[in-house]
Amino acid sequence: DPQFRSKFNTMCSSIGVDPLASRKGLWGALGMGDFYYELGVQLVQLCLERRKESGGLDRADELVALLRIRRGPKAQKIDTDDIECAVRNLKDLGKSLEILTLQ
Repeated sequence: DPQFRSKFNTMCSSIGVDPLASRKGLWGALGMGDFYYELGVQLVQLCLERRKESGGLDRADELVALLRIRRGPKAQKIDTDDIECAVRNLKDLGKSLEILTLQ
């Protein structure tokens, strides 16, 4: 549930806990152990496929819509907060994948 994940991440952030720091932490106990890693891999694949078309700049809401189609109707629902968490989770790969806020 995207809303639950968002509220949970906000709560953890407010008390200084990184819920992604350990695979054996609370996310694992909730059945979310590899969720963001898997979503991150799917996101990277999608961005690489779209790079020539989009120039490497994609709207988060468009990526969510495309990932929902790719993942199928039985997959866990995702939203833009999940995309942001997946990108943060892959930060060790460098700045090739990051979220920019354009106004």
